[in-house]
Amino acid sequence: MPSADAVRILRQPRPPRVWHAALAAAGLLLGLLSGCGGGNSSETRIIGGDVEAVVDQPQGPNTLEIVVDNGPGPDGGFSIGAANLPYVSVKVCSPGSSTACVTVDHVFLDTGSIGLRLLRSAVAGLALPAVQGGAGGQGRVVECYPFVVGAVWGPVARADVSLGGETAASLPIQLIDDMEPRVAEPSPDCLDAANGQLLASATSLQAKGVLGVGMLSCDCGLACESGDYLGGYTLYYACSNASTCTPLAVPAEEQVANPVSALAVNNNGTILVLPALSATGAPVARGRLVLGIGTQSNNQLPLSATVLHVETDPFSPSYLYLATTVGGKRFPYSYIDSGSNGLFFDDATLAGACLGSGGGGAWFCPATLQPRTAEIRSPSGALAQVEFAIGNADVLFSTANTAFANLGGSAGAANEGAFVWGLPFFYGRAVYTSIWGQALSASGPWYAF
Repeated sequence: MPSADAVRILRQPRPPRVWHAALAAAGLLLGLLSGCGGGNSSETRIIGGDVEAVVDQPQGPNTLEIVVDNGPGPDGGFSIGAANLPYVSVKVCSPGSSTACVTVDHVFLDTGSIGLRLLRSAVAGLALPAVQGGAGGQGRVVECYPFVVGAVWGPVARADVSLGGETAASLPIQLIDDMEPRVAEPSPDCLDAANGQLLASATSLQAKGVLGVGMLSCDCGLACESGDYLGGYTLYYACSNASTCTPLAVPAEEQVANPVSALAVNNNGTILVLPALSATGAPVARGRLVLGIGTQSNNQLPLSATVLHVETDPFSPSYLYLATTVGGKRFPYSYIDSGSNGLFFDDATLAGACLGSGGGGAWFCPATLQPRTAEIRSPSGALAQVEFAIGNADVLFSTANTAFANLGGSAGAANEGAFVWGLPFFYGRAVYTSIWGQALSASGPWYAF
């Protein structure tokens, strides 16, 4: 059964003064998917005894299946008890090889972070070449990548990464160090960034890796190129041995990269298509990840699109955010993120004291389903209106379901002013995320639905 331990607010880290060269962010909100190889109609199927909510369109070589289930068990089964976590399978090969390959299932699909990060144990047999850095290139490059909840630590290596019918060759990826002996011990700064939650196993990560397909092409940008980590956490290190790591400036081409932006054709963004759900959710939900926007007949942008650009000034506290207003309260730090498993915001009128789901009041547990109307606005003034509802987390978690469209909770004091449009927002929609600097996003990336 899902529990409060399933709370995930994975998101690309944005410490102060970390920005990206020739990149920016914007948000798009569109109507339902059209011109997309058959539309976005959901259906219910009984597969293996489970009732599954399914969208199996669009099809094509630029698509992958998304599954929302209860996570990867220790033996490939499903025993972790995750909630609202979308997974894909990713093929990884040693650079230039067609035989030294593995396909890793249950890789967490995250539109709010950048880069492929896999458990080192999942690719241990490939002997992926390490990225070297530091004085004389003698140190191994190791990264600490913090999320809103927890952080991952491990070396950077190169791999050929296949998504759909395309391959990103010799791509820098992070290997989450879940093996003994470790390549290097986590730095004190990384442990601080993790806030006591170093994610170093399939159980703690609730996945075998993270596929970050967010708005940017690399995971840090200018700050890491210059090695200027003042005002934020250190992301990159050169580790000469297991116990000696020093902060490192890393060229953009050696930073962990967005695999989608490294594809030859369908490289300017993604579309997530997930089925509509009943009020109590579904045991399993299946949808499609579509690569590229406007590059194929199955990924065209509807003419009815409403574009909501986010703040593109890297010195603004609202950098890469939209603004959301609900019930007269404005949330200036708003974003759309498949890596968050609920709708996270603060609302004093919603009961937060859940009895069975725990979490110290993190989840909302109103007595009845609570409908809300939100307005999402871009800095330019464009806006979209969104209807949503919040259900009782105790009731939802008491079912055998793992996919929930009405799951919500408090963003917490540390995230004051935030409204996180997590995975519940994606159900029944096709949600577009473009990549800054690629086609259609020269002046900034965007979301769309």
